[in-house]
Amino acid sequence: MKRLLLALCILLPFAVSSPAAMVVRNFQALRHDRFYSGNDKAFVGDPYDFSGVGSTGVTWATLVSDCYFISAAHFHPAISDNVTFYEANSLLGPSHSYAVTGGQQIGNTDLWVGWFGLAVDASIARYSILDLPNASDYFGLVQYNYGVNNRVGRNVTEGISTETVGPSTGVVWYADYDNNDTPSVGGDETFLQSGDSGAPTFNIAAGGLALIGIHWAISDNFPGTDEGEIFVDSAVPAYISDITGVLDDKGQSLTLVPEPGAAVLLLFGSAIALARRRRARPIKA
Repeated sequence: MKRLLLALCILLPFAVSSPAAMVVRNFQALRHDRFYSGNDKAFVGDPYDFSGVGSTGVTWATLVSDCYFISAAHFHPAISDNVTFYEANSLLGPSHSYAVTGGQQIGNTDLWVGWFGLAVDASIARYSILDLPNASDYFGLVQYNYGVNNRVGRNVTEGISTETVGPSTGVVWYADYDNNDTPSVGGDETFLQSGDSGAPTFNIAAGGLALIGIHWAISDNFPGTDEGEIFVDSAVPAYISDITGVLDDKGQSLTLVPEPGAAVLLLFGSAIALARRRRARPIKA
């Protein structure tokens, strides 16, 4: 087993103020920029609702209930930071900002659940969690990845593993950057960059966006494998019970799609035990 050589990279006061934007293979602002304002806009995310993805301008928050959001433990909005949500895919439209009043890490993972002191305006989406019966059911599903500069691209979930990066260990989805996905996402294919940590990955379920991951780490070289460049997201569905325990404090809960059925956490455990262990480095924030 290879020793992880790079330590966790945390946002520091003297960090670069303009992190690199998420790579999209054939980036076109009119297609991949949520807030592109030209008349020729053809946003890849239409007709889905991205209003529940908020930002401080540096860090990310994905709303999962009236006042709770999920981010990354190593790169999340700080207490008292203001998170802004836009109702539509335009910076000229209505927006709503809320101060973060608390938060906590989920176990030893890179997931962080934060909360606001007030309920977020009803115009802003609260995202459900995609809760499928088997971990393998997520493989081959098209992802919608959100990143720096409010870019949105797509990739395909390739597998599941357990990762240790810095002080955190958690269950992750991984996706590669090889222009050879099944199904194909063509020029929409993404690869994460600095500053993308804490932003979300969605699948489409019940006609809308369902949260499956929070960006955590990347690797540009896996010797002895054919993946090459990959990124990993903390697998939110693996921690439904833990996240629910936090939301219970304010009488709130997650919405799951489809309706809960099989004991998904036990199935995740079986898949993790069989998964190849991989090593990644954190996204430099």
